[in-house]
Amino acid sequence: MITRTTAGPRRALAAGAALALTATLAACGGGKNNNGGGGGVLTVATGSTGNFVRNFNPFAPQPLQATHGMIYEPLFHLNAAKAGEIEPWLATKYTWSDGGRKLRVTVRSNATWNDKKPFTAEDVAWTFQMAKDDKALNQYALPIASASTEGTYTAVITFTKSAYTKEYFILGKMKMLPKHIWSKIPDKERATTLNTNPVGSGPWKVKSVKGMTMDLVARDDYYFKGLPHFKVLRYRSFTGNSGVTAAVTSGQIDWGGGFIPDIKKNYLAKDKNFELVNIPLATTFFVPNAQRGPTADVNVRKAISAALDREFMNRSVYDGQAPVANPMALLLPNYESVLDPSLKDAVIETGQDKVDTYLTDSGYTKSGGMWQKDGKKLSVTVELVSGWTDYVSVAQLAKQQLKKAGIELVVKAESYAQWTNNRARGQFQMLLDNSGYTPDPRAYYAQLLDSSIPPKIGESTNVGNFGRYSNPIVDKALDEIAAGKDLAKQKRWYYRIQREFIKDMPAIPLFYGQNEQEFNGNRVTGYPTEDNLYAAPSIWLDPDGGWVAARIKPAKSGQ
Repeated sequence: MITRTTAGPRRALAAGAALALTATLAACGGGKNNNGGGGGVLTVATGSTGNFVRNFNPFAPQPLQATHGMIYEPLFHLNAAKAGEIEPWLATKYTWSDGGRKLRVTVRSNATWNDKKPFTAEDVAWTFQMAKDDKALNQYALPIASASTEGTYTAVITFTKSAYTKEYFILGKMKMLPKHIWSKIPDKERATTLNTNPVGSGPWKVKSVKGMTMDLVARDDYYFKGLPHFKVLRYRSFTGNSGVTAAVTSGQIDWGGGFIPDIKKNYLAKDKNFELVNIPLATTFFVPNAQRGPTADVNVRKAISAALDREFMNRSVYDGQAPVANPMALLLPNYESVLDPSLKDAVIETGQDKVDTYLTDSGYTKSGGMWQKDGKKLSVTVELVSGWTDYVSVAQLAKQQLKKAGIELVVKAESYAQWTNNRARGQFQMLLDNSGYTPDPRAYYAQLLDSSIPPKIGESTNVGNFGRYSNPIVDKALDEIAAGKDLAKQKRWYYRIQREFIKDMPAIPLFYGQNEQEFNGNRVTGYPTEDNLYAAPSIWLDPDGGWVAARIKPAKSGQ
């Protein structure tokens, strides 16, 4: 991995003045063969998403997983599992200036799109300009002012305000698009086109999409020489977690990420070469709608939280492998550097007395053991994906616990497509979801709480703050963090966010989300491990999954 130096402002994830990045990949599993795709088929499980819809539009609410990282790529790889580790991807160097209002990016000179056209800074500038001109395509709510080029391989993006907080999204999440393809798509169609035959810069091209199987084929001209190591990347989808589990435990899947109950017995004990990599990267939440419905009342949110026995859920569903979250929803120890010292021992308050106090304060009364207001009982509907069996179990336990406290919880299990659509549009009362998957606490809190991200209810966002929470104090703190020059000075703004989170509970933290990734060592090697965590090991994670997919290798005993 690279060593980075910075000049100027120090930040949690340093921007790096005149930051040069090497292209050496030996530590990340680069191969010696000059032509990628020397192995056979790498079979991965996408989870319980049902039949594939041939949609590779990066702006769609639910594009196929291969869209991000396998076909379309960002400028850099910001390791989601290790804060501060950055590798060159489509770009090799970046420099911040003007207090975070100007970003100069040098792109590599040897990259091409999969239609053989060269990738240049013009593609970068055009991608950012398109996001600037169309709010619907500005997925990460970037304050873009302009985008231009300086020669063939340098792009310059300016922002209306300091964009340090958005660095992870600008450099590590936003996918570069080919101007010669996307400029021909009418403006009004860019967010809705299915983009069935995508032209990307990544190591794979789409071969076929049929039912619950999708095949990508390796490019023979990928700019990372020797990558990828497999000729075909095969995705398999299932209708539920039980199907994923059966395929993974029987050795049909080389790389999976489904929840497996009692995983030591039901997976690891089945084959000495089966390996589990579990690096928690997120917090699991009940995400309430903060704009409408019963959960718009902060006291209702706090009452729901107080009624939950998280440790019982952890033991019952996750075999004790999902530690209870803290009331600030701060990912620890990942973000310990910004933890408010006064909150280091803070725990989520629970108990019937807390439930009673919060609901009484909001004008609720109890009748027949259930809370009501204005003659209507307190009832909240939580939506979750029907195939996610661990979440189904969590929701059913929550239903029992809330009923005991006098609150009705209606559990609505639905298809992945319906759930993501409702989430994107804010058309729900409460969701069972998770958030995180970033090495940067700035990006974590911004994605979770920034009121500038979501549009009004009914309009779509894929970025975050799905509950449409808005707090000017939090927004100001995020702006101050973005403009800060010193982490020591930024800390007080992080502390303010944590206190506001406890006060408002914009999301109800449950526990640290599990990230169990299963690898069939009879078939594959070179995947991230705790000893070599060169990327987050999740096949579904955007874009780390793409980074890993290109570097994972056939095992010597593989077919």
